[in-house]
Amino acid sequence: MPNYTAPRPGVGSVGQYQMSGKPYATASLAIADGVASEVTFPYVTKFITVVNSHQGSSAPLLFGFSALGVTNTNNYISLANGESYTGEWRVRSIFLAGDGAATTGSVYAGLTGIDSALDYSGSAGVG
Repeated sequence: MPNYTAPRPGVGSVGQYQMSGKPYATASLAIADGVASEVTFPYVTKFITVVNSHQGSSAPLLFGFSALGVTNTNNYISLANGESYTGEWRVRSIFLAGDGAATTGSVYAGLTGIDSALDYSGSAGVG
């Protein structure tokens, strides 16, 4: 008898992006100044919202798609206290860092049913 494995959705599975996303939320993340903190998702994302939830003195939050991007280059989005950013990104992780001070942040995402542990390269569209 042949061994059969049911197919799993992949990055190109359009239906995974047409359905509403599975909710993902993490709040009150302590983000160090100048050190990249990775937020890893269990499934490939449909959309991401990042919030700089720091209160008090100015503490910008840097958000990007690589550790190097938020610490040594200008490949990031900077959020001031109370600002947020939402984008439709198909990724398995993001990176956060403080810019001149430690800060706090929250991340909310809609997840597809595509397993982020599958071996996708950046050229396949999953950062």
